[in-house]
Amino acid sequence: MVTAFSPVVIALITGYFGARLSRRSRSGQIMDRLRAEIEASVALPEGSEAKETLLLQLDATARKYNETCTREDTFSRNVAGIVMGFLIGGGGIALGTWAALAGGGYLWWWVLAIPLIILGVFGFFYELAGGKSQQEVTPPGADSTSTP
Repeated sequence: MVTAFSPVVIALITGYFGARLSRRSRSGQIMDRLRAEIEASVALPEGSEAKETLLLQLDATARKYNETCTREDTFSRNVAGIVMGFLIGGGGIALGTWAALAGGGYLWWWVLAIPLIILGVFGFFYELAGGKSQQEVTPPGADSTSTP
């Protein structure tokens, strides 16, 4: 019994810590990179080609920092989605456990339990990582269907 569900437990633990790592402040990492680029550009001689290239990179990094801060400011979690994912996944695990313990003619319930487990685990971690708040932010008045 324990060995049958240990992959599910391992997947849940791995997903939880993966979601925690992805929530680390990306803007802080970009700011560190921006500081390093500024220090490097100050150290280069004036008018050199390397300094001009680095200044262009500095502008791109500053734009990326601004976009990242905007995305982090709009980050939110859908608590209802997290709870639903937990309930659906837990229901699938409970159904699968019941079917495994009952055996015999009840094993066909796994046909329903496996998709419930997959859907629940995916939905839980998708919402835990931010869900739709992680999608590209469109400015007010912009057409979200047009391509840049």
